[in-house]
Amino acid sequence: MKTKALLLTLIFLVIAAMTLPAKSVLLNFITDMFNQISIKPQEEGGMQKFPIGSVSIDGKINQDPANRFTVQVKEIMPDTATGNPILVSPESLANGKYIFNTYCNVCHTDSRKLNDNGFADSKMNNLGMIAPSLVAITHQFSDGYIHNKIKYGGAVMPSLGNQTTSKERWDVVNNIRELEKQP
Repeated sequence: MKTKALLLTLIFLVIAAMTLPAKSVLLNFITDMFNQISIKPQEEGGMQKFPIGSVSIDGKINQDPANRFTVQVKEIMPDTATGNPILVSPESLANGKYIFNTYCNVCHTDSRKLNDNGFADSKMNNLGMIAPSLVAITHQFSDGYIHNKIKYGGAVMPSLGNQTTSKERWDVVNNIRELEKQP
């Protein structure tokens, strides 16, 4: 009889423990990990802006997005334009071609062919976009200008500064310069 009562009491306690809320008085080691004090990005004030000039863990310098136009003006002038620090090599051209085909080719294409509106003859432009043929116009821009245009984007062109590294952008510049040599 004692064992039967003990067994029933044990079963009752197990069932009672299973139906208790996550944070119970009896079992205080069970907690809901989501509802603890922390910074959650989806909450108001959860994400803070990083200070300008700070360096992220991947080595990128956080630049002022409001200052992007003064950077572009500096790159337009031939005396102050930044030169390409990445030498043209088969690896650079292959990587540049891969990045170009991933992000740029769908709008700009890798040819000089234009559609009826005078923009690149691409699927996106035929659907109403207004992307120029890069190969036809980039000869007039410095390497630094093209690099920063990829990084900061334009009126319609998206910014690719967060999707690409600086080296990858310079590789794309090398690829564009190589495409310019084709007839």
